[in-house]
Amino acid sequence: MEDRNNLEVIKEYIKEHSFCQENIFKDWESFLNLLYSEGGCVFAILWYDHCKKEEHQMSVGSGGYLDPEDPGFIYAETREYENGLETKSIVEIKDYIADMRAKGIRYGDKYVSHDLVPAFYL
Repeated sequence: MEDRNNLEVIKEYIKEHSFCQENIFKDWESFLNLLYSEGGCVFAILWYDHCKKEEHQMSVGSGGYLDPEDPGFIYAETREYENGLETKSIVEIKDYIADMRAKGIRYGDKYVSHDLVPAFYL
């Protein structure tokens, strides 16, 4: 398959499955599987906290995007950003994501993550 075709497949998936200008997906694992099968890679990940709007004041994130499937929730942008991931394999990327989601983020005693979601920079 030509590189141009691979890029078009990835762009089409993003267009159909991402709901905002960031590369945030409900099913981020399927996106990673497609991206790497088409020869792409992730350069960086910025973390968003998916939380109820009323929990937003206690979230590690601020601002963000309303959840298009449930307007009672928001994807709040955090300050957590991991760069330099382009040399990592898909397994290493998935392990990193699983680890971050499991341990969460905490800023002091008040601000905690609820459900971390990765946004991908390609």
